Amino acid sequence: MRGRPDVPQGDHVLRAVADGRSRVYQAAGNQIIVEYAVQQSEPPAPGAGLGWASPESVRTPLVAPLSSPLRDRLDVRGTLLEEIRDPATAANGLHVVHGMAGSGKTALAQTVFDEALTGCGVVGLWVNASDHSSFRSGMLAVAHDRGAAQQEVDAAREGRRPDADFVWHYLDRSPEPWLLILDNADDASVFRHGAWLRSSSRGIVLITSRLRNAAEWRGAAKHPLDVLDVSYAVDVLRDLSVSTEDLAKLELLARRLGCHPLALSLAGAYLGRQLLEPVSVDEYLKRLDADPSLLDHGAAPGEQELRRLITGTWQISLDALTEQGVPEATTLLRLLSCFAAAPLPVGVLAPTGLDGTGLAHAVPPLTGERANLALERLTTHSLVSVLDASAGAERAAVRSVQAHPILLETVAARIPVDQRALLLESAAGLLRRLLSTDSGHYVDTHTLRLFTPHAAALLAHAAARHTEAATEAALSIVRDLRDQSYVRGDYSTTRALADDAARVTRGQESADATTDQHERGRALAALGHFDEATAVHRATLEAREALLGTDHPDTLDSAHALGISLYGLGHWAEDEQYMRRAADGRARVLGITHPDTIDSRGRLAEAIGQQQRWAEARQLADENLTVSEQALGDDHPHTLLSRLALAWVLAGVGEREEAAIHTRATLEGSERVLGVDHPRTLAARQRLADVLSRLGQWPEALDAAQAVRTVRQRVLGPEHPHTLSIEIVLSRILRGAERAPEARELATRTLEVCVRVLGDDHPDTLSCRAEFEATLEAAGGTLIHRGEVDQEDGES
Repeated sequence: MRGRPDVPQGDHVLRAVADGRSRVYQAAGNQIIVEYAVQQSEPPAPGAGLGWASPESVRTPLVAPLSSPLRDRLDVRGTLLEEIRDPATAANGLHVVHGMAGSGKTALAQTVFDEALTGCGVVGLWVNASDHSSFRSGMLAVAHDRGAAQQEVDAAREGRRPDADFVWHYLDRSPEPWLLILDNADDASVFRHGAWLRSSSRGIVLITSRLRNAAEWRGAAKHPLDVLDVSYAVDVLRDLSVSTEDLAKLELLARRLGCHPLALSLAGAYLGRQLLEPVSVDEYLKRLDADPSLLDHGAAPGEQELRRLITGTWQISLDALTEQGVPEATTLLRLLSCFAAAPLPVGVLAPTGLDGTGLAHAVPPLTGERANLALERLTTHSLVSVLDASAGAERAAVRSVQAHPILLETVAARIPVDQRALLLESAAGLLRRLLSTDSGHYVDTHTLRLFTPHAAALLAHAAARHTEAATEAALSIVRDLRDQSYVRGDYSTTRALADDAARVTRGQESADATTDQHERGRALAALGHFDEATAVHRATLEAREALLGTDHPDTLDSAHALGISLYGLGHWAEDEQYMRRAADGRARVLGITHPDTIDSRGRLAEAIGQQQRWAEARQLADENLTVSEQALGDDHPHTLLSRLALAWVLAGVGEREEAAIHTRATLEGSERVLGVDHPRTLAARQRLADVLSRLGQWPEALDAAQAVRTVRQRVLGPEHPHTLSIEIVLSRILRGAERAPEARELATRTLEVCVRVLGDDHPDTLSCRAEFEATLEAAGGTLIHRGEVDQEDGES
């Protein structure tokens, strides 16, 4: 960039802006006319002094020394140094490094300043641009450094000659090339609408600022600073004598701090200074969770100014916004701190929604009319970012707002006590408004994924601050999302939300509290954690018996769920005991045609069949399917489960053709009703692969098994019990298709995982061991066809 940054062309409109003792006129094009008014006064008495504060030096960065060598930032450092080496040929003479508070902008400028002096042969000049007085004094001192006489400086200071023109006159005629740092330029008005920002063939101007989109940066090269890469973040901690911890713990601390440079420096300094009683990273993290202001304890006694404190550094920007007439920005940021650090769809902040809360009574008040301006200013000051968050390949990205986790955490910790309940209740109301649906309907899967972390964070904040109304509202949202996630087969999300709800209500003696524990147990079972699920369901069953009675539907739900967990452990007899209790109790209380009764009776047939009582199992499964078809219809999810149970029993008694017919019908219905990748659809496809393999239809069986394995490995992971179950089936199919080496390799690997994950005596481990031995015999030339029926995978 050569010359002054361009101003957009427009009509020949002359605008005047008052600026102290002068006015700045902007005409058409890039013409700027500055009219200076010289005030009359008596000349100063000899020896009276100039009456202004000159900086101590413009040749030295008058900022705190770096506590750690600058880490990362290699690209921007390289770009800047390349420009500094030859300013006459530089692509741009004006550069702005911008980013959130504490991101290391000044540290970058210090490092580039030092590297330029030692490696580029330039004069380094440093000016504090945080306020009008400091900036103007510093720039006049720069002119003095570049050869201006004291009388000329005095004339410019007193308004007897244009100060910006005067300074740039000497910068443009500097005998040596220079680098001029304008540090902490968080208020762009110090540059008088850009009159101070110019380019020169003699040097490079580097500005550091929190401002992202100031109009004054229009012609500058902009360099955004984000957080550090985790490896560089660990290096910062090591620089500060945090060297006794292993790498994993340092990475944990770095990630907990969001790799934020200032937070890392403060945490590392604190840990490095604990000489009498060293504090471990684990202990520090515990203390930090209890009190985020612990970060500020890392500042040295002489570094207590706001820019060196996490809890104060954001306040600088918020105070500036208040002075600029946007106090609502503080309330909006506090509201955002009630949610997670993940992208928050801006629809939550819709003006009509905000006006439906009590935020108009917050201090400062926030209304829908002012919300957009507040968000825009928070973005300008790098406190938040507005981005397009992915909503999946099938949908357009969702415009969202996001802030750094340390910022949100420290802002939340400093919310005035009398404002917390109002903000948390308002946040819950905004979420509920956006996620509310008609009875019997759910939000779409993409919306569910986007809002899950925010519902969980809101519940954690409300519970930690003991705000009863907000906690109940957030708990209701989390429960709704938990239940929707389970129905959709997203069990990892279900487990996370179930844990959140159960943690809040643990110890309460209420029906809702036992339901939270029950849902947690169901999520654990769905994820294959059958031991833990069994323990949870036993405790929940006992609690419900005492609280609700033995025949209450919730108590029978617990008996049913406990039976499923026991099935996953291969404890058939005990599974039968609890599933029979659920089936009989539900038939008595709810009726034989109720979906829950049908579900329990179908699973009871499976438990009986696993104990080789095939005739009894077939009769029960056959009767149950008939009842379900008549009461619920062919495509009802419980009818599909009943048909799959019958197909499994038919395969067990050797009626494989009929088993294949029922299995195909179940698979087709599940794909229509639940979707191709739903866990119950996958269970049907696995059953079809097994039945087809026993009919010798190897290619179709192989396709079905491989399709199930691919989805389960992606969704559940390679060591989930359901993934292992399909790999056992797949190994047998490969062996039957005369692909013995592949079968042996798969069986060998699967057996090792089964022993480690399920134990030596688990039915799937025994089945896998038998299959492994069969692959060894097949490799020797003897093809073996096993006759037993595989265990169902226990999808719930």
